[in-house]
Amino acid sequence: MKLRILMKLRILISALLSLSITNGWAQTIFVHCYDFGCKSNKSIEFSPIQWRQVSALFIPTLSEADEKQSIRKAVALMEQFSGELTGTSLDVGGNYPGSSIPNQMDCIDESTNTFQYLYAIEKLNLLKWHKVGLKKRRIVWLVSHWTAVIEEISTKQKFAVDSWYRDNGYMPYIQRLENWQVKKDFIKKYNPY
Repeated sequence: MKLRILMKLRILISALLSLSITNGWAQTIFVHCYDFGCKSNKSIEFSPIQWRQVSALFIPTLSEADEKQSIRKAVALMEQFSGELTGTSLDVGGNYPGSSIPNQMDCIDESTNTFQYLYAIEKLNLLKWHKVGLKKRRIVWLVSHWTAVIEEISTKQKFAVDSWYRDNGYMPYIQRLENWQVKKDFIKKYNPY
């Protein structure tokens, strides 16, 4: 168990250390995780054109609510880019519906990838109203589940950004972290579409 945790930490640290910004654009090598629990991973890099598409989603964000929707759109777009580069474009939301399809992702894979996307967005100074937090885990009825996290700067309120429930390239759900921790339903206020 300790070896698996150390390996995942090594993957994440190497991904974070590979982030640099050149001419205003991220030169990022993501370590894209898939095959349940990051059993497989592939280094990928987005093009400057792709980064411009991501950046355009954040102009303008006039409030925390606007920025949350920009974050949802950006994660979906970055998943589409990653899916094309890694063969995970057919990933089906959840664990079981797509378990027979190659290159599927569980919540460990999804939360790790989403964290990397959010971290890159933050390093590009695209976030005005939020900052990126550490991944969080919940345990309900002995079932463990992971998510990426953002925090509102003004209120310190934390939110789960959970892409595991949706197919590749669909917008993740956002929910107050304390509600996510007890597995409450996702509400329209944060997930209007």
